[in-house]
Amino acid sequence: MGAPEAGDPQPQLPHAYLKAVTVRGFRGIGRTARLEISEGPGLTLITGRNGSGKSSFAEAIEVALTGENSRWAGKSQVWQTFQNVHEEGTAEIELEVLFDGDRAPSIIGHRWIGTKVDEAISTLSRPGHATVSLKASGLTGPMTLFRPFLPYSELSKVLDRPTGLYENIAKILGMGSVTQAIDQLKREVKELEVAVKRPGALLPGLLAELEQISDPRAVKAVALLRKPAPDLERLEALVSGRSAQAADDTERLRKLAELTFPQAPAVQEAAQRLLAAARAVMALSGSNAEDARHRADLLHRALAHHTRRPLDDSCPVCAAPRRIDTSWAEQAEREVLRLRDEAAAADRAHTERRAAREALLGLVGAVPAGLPAPVEEAWSALQACQKVGDDTELARRFEEGAGQLRVVGANAAQEARSRLAELDEVWRRGSVTLAAWVSAARAGVAAKPKYAEAKKAVVWLRRVHDEIRDERMTPHAQQSALYWQALRQESNVSLGPIQLTGTGNMRRLQLDVTVDDAPAAGLGVMSQGELHALALSLFLPRAATPESPCRFVVIDDPVQSMDPSKVDGLAKTLSMVAQTRQVIVFTHDTRLSDAITRLALPATILEVMRKERSIVSAVETNDPIKRALRDARDLARTPGLPSGVADTVVPGLCRVAIEAAFLGLARRRLVAAGIGYDEIESAVASARKLNQIAALALFGDIRRAGDVIGWLRQTYGGWAATVYAACLHGAGRDGLRGTGNDPIELVGRLTRKLKEER
Repeated sequence: MGAPEAGDPQPQLPHAYLKAVTVRGFRGIGRTARLEISEGPGLTLITGRNGSGKSSFAEAIEVALTGENSRWAGKSQVWQTFQNVHEEGTAEIELEVLFDGDRAPSIIGHRWIGTKVDEAISTLSRPGHATVSLKASGLTGPMTLFRPFLPYSELSKVLDRPTGLYENIAKILGMGSVTQAIDQLKREVKELEVAVKRPGALLPGLLAELEQISDPRAVKAVALLRKPAPDLERLEALVSGRSAQAADDTERLRKLAELTFPQAPAVQEAAQRLLAAARAVMALSGSNAEDARHRADLLHRALAHHTRRPLDDSCPVCAAPRRIDTSWAEQAEREVLRLRDEAAAADRAHTERRAAREALLGLVGAVPAGLPAPVEEAWSALQACQKVGDDTELARRFEEGAGQLRVVGANAAQEARSRLAELDEVWRRGSVTLAAWVSAARAGVAAKPKYAEAKKAVVWLRRVHDEIRDERMTPHAQQSALYWQALRQESNVSLGPIQLTGTGNMRRLQLDVTVDDAPAAGLGVMSQGELHALALSLFLPRAATPESPCRFVVIDDPVQSMDPSKVDGLAKTLSMVAQTRQVIVFTHDTRLSDAITRLALPATILEVMRKERSIVSAVETNDPIKRALRDARDLARTPGLPSGVADTVVPGLCRVAIEAAFLGLARRRLVAAGIGYDEIESAVASARKLNQIAALALFGDIRRAGDVIGWLRQTYGGWAATVYAACLHGAGRDGLRGTGNDPIELVGRLTRKLKEER
């Protein structure tokens, strides 16, 4: 079988056995009552009539270890009363648990602090460890996973929910992680499938919405979307406005709406500047300043000629010789400087005029492309003003043209803005939907290869899961079949292979049922007793799986509805499980204890009795020491019994009593030494003779059998050594008589001494 899985990580625990449960004020138990349980593997039967309080002990064990009681599950508050009516103090449960390797028991305390079942505190106190809450102790996981409790209320429901039974067994088989992986993969497949199919599911609605939009972008988007593989890049560009189509159809309107025209104040200011500059130039025309500027220019050109031809001193105008020489040049340079000063005002007037013309004409640029005809004509007319030479005419025509351009331009811009607003509002709604679809389409493209791989992974993992499950289920099913064979006894119902089948909501525990070798439809053909036997066959392998640290099984009232033959089978089955587990059975039906006694099966039988005011006590009714001594006395006192029979049998019964006393001491001391129960049982099994059992009990070593008599003589006296030696060497009745007047009483005295040893 695979490793168990309990969900959240739990601390690793050694094997645990129950030693005792002490109860006060809980259910049918009032005053403090203690139930001691034989620790280690073995069968303990706890009997008592209905209402004796035995089920209160069983429920107390379950509540202490889990915080819950299956009897209360799903029932109203009336059923969840836990406080005993005869005990006023707070209800308390104390469970003693022995962990392998611990020298002393751990204490699990469960104390109520309120009136509701869940208003309680549960703690674990383990020797050498700090006290912790039960939840933090690591016990809750195994209790949930392996659940070693089978109350009668659950016995009848084990087979009711095939899916639930599947899950319980699958967890034991260690299929939890594989199942979780499959479930996770299936969720991912579902998510990927949704991502892959979502664009196709959204497309009809998107097309219907876009087809109602007159915007050219919507028209283009519809054309792209109708292609088998829509171009997501182009669709995304339409959404963001980056597409060529958007530039062709809407950018023109947007540019026109944002276009600026020469404003009246700026045009008027530039025209006035030009007219003022023109008037300044006109005022300087024919003035000394203007004449000085011309003369300076003439002299400047003559100086330039002289510089280029310094040897030619003739005048370049009249050709008179010796007119332009060095002396003339120096005088001319001084004259140019003087004349320039006189011409500065004229220069400034001309410079301002040129700047004023450029400023006015600069108020309008080149004619933009794509303008409406009226705007283009007005713009071109304004551009043509550059050819007007007269400044006054230029100013007039520019002002008139700018005014005309503003009028037609403003009208065109307003129309463009209105059209853009209309288109943008309609397109905005459609573009939001389109953007969402593009995002879904991209996610679908990315998910498609993953979707295909994930589906393959699910198929593969399911196949692996089934192979592992079937392999791990085989020993579990074989064990269940073995128990069923023991339990069915004379039933004509046969049980074939037990299988876990299906997945998801179709998970089932498949039972192959036949009646007299004829296939039967389901479990309806089985009697209630057969159903209980089958439920036990399925429960026991789960509770007793090797991976469980819970080395105990608690079963409440499994005998009901069983016929006598099945009770014998139940006794044998419980004894079989008890070879490796501590099996604790509560029952009011005497048939199980009778079967155990009749079949001579090893078991401890306790009887729970209840007196007035819920005073509960438990006594052992089949102490092997007491039983052997009682049988020896009865046999010795039997009148008319042949002396040979008594002389042979009585010493044998005394030997049984002493051997049982030494076995009990051996187990107590080995447990106290911190030795695990598996090792203890192995050591006990190796002690095959009385002297070996005694040596194991006294010295922990079967090889010291020769030291036993000396220890008894030194510890208890010669009488103890004599009694032991008589039983050891198989002395007859006469040998025992030599030990005193009442040899059976001396054997009893020795066994009592051994029971007091720790």
